[in-house]
Amino acid sequence: MFKTLRDIFHDNWEWRNQIWHLALTEMQKEVRGSVLGWLWLILTPAIYVGVLWLALVVGLRTASPVEGIPYVVWLTAGVLPWQFCSGMLTGGSNVYRRYPYLVNRLRFPLSVISSFYTLARLIVFLMTLAIIIVMMIITHVPFTIYLVQLPFVILLMYCFWLVWSLLTSPLAALSKDFHTLIKALSAPLFWLSGVFFNIDDVHHHWQQVMFAINPITFFVTGLRACFCENFWIWERTQLVYPFVIVFAIMTILALFAQNRLNWEIADVL
Repeated sequence: MFKTLRDIFHDNWEWRNQIWHLALTEMQKEVRGSVLGWLWLILTPAIYVGVLWLALVVGLRTASPVEGIPYVVWLTAGVLPWQFCSGMLTGGSNVYRRYPYLVNRLRFPLSVISSFYTLARLIVFLMTLAIIIVMMIITHVPFTIYLVQLPFVILLMYCFWLVWSLLTSPLAALSKDFHTLIKALSAPLFWLSGVFFNIDDVHHHWQQVMFAINPITFFVTGLRACFCENFWIWERTQLVYPFVIVFAIMTILALFAQNRLNWEIADVL
């Protein structure tokens, strides 16, 4: 297991320039041929947030401020990390089938595929943070010292979803049913992440446990801690401990999958 971990670090360091180039190429695929180009990477989530906010304000009339924070800012701080997590949940698990020509290349490390895809999604996520910054300025929500923990939260997001891709991409390559199962689970994970409501208002123990073991809850809460709720994410031990446990288990399983299953991927694809 430790040899596999060392090989992954070695391959990613040796191929670091290619990872950056392939990540940019992956992003360019999404905007190729469009007039607005890279601007769509920001407009799409902005439109999504706007539609959700209007539906909640006009339709359900539930968009009241959360602890004095305008709901549109609070909602945006939850939707943006969810969109990144959602893309990695399904796309990150399907990278081998997405890039079969790289899988079948001799001497191309398969872990690099997960790395550049995760990096591409993360860069898009970083671009979308401009949305919440603009909204905070418009609604006069102050920027606080808690923003300094944002790089830490972003690094955890990258590491967690990279491990997720390393774990699930071999399994999804070997079984289409596994990838279909992941797509089916995306909706429950969304509704159990607290994107639309404050998880602090949940008082039943079994419901708190369900939210806590969902890693997306940790990232949604983490981004809100940085921008609007103003607390240190490590203070929420009820979320930190389950996240660390899930992350550790996933890492062990990912190393096992990379060691045992990667040799069979090229033959399957």
